[in-house]
Amino acid sequence: MSIAAVGPTPFVTCFELIGVKGFEAESREEVVRVLRELVDKKEFKLIVFPERFADETYEIRSLVMKRGEIWPIFAPIPDLTMITGMRLEELKRVVSLAIGAKLEL
Repeated sequence: MSIAAVGPTPFVTCFELIGVKGFEAESREEVVRVLRELVDKKEFKLIVFPERFADETYEIRSLVMKRGEIWPIFAPIPDLTMITGMRLEELKRVVSLAIGAKLEL
């Protein structure tokens, strides 16, 4: 399986140590740009990126689903900044839309 890691240097380096192809992107804009390029190339099956960029990358990830494609799979992972919880909020929004009522946990 071909895997890519996108994000700041320390995040990407951790994945490169285990053989993942790394793409360094320090800012939110760079992460979005690199993800767009990777999705268009259709070279990777799994793309990991820092969870703190979940909101900025939502549009790109949604586009893949709207096209009915199953690849790539996106995996937002907490990074060294320890900013977490964004993915959970996104999931609550999607489930709330699906059931037609606001989900409270």
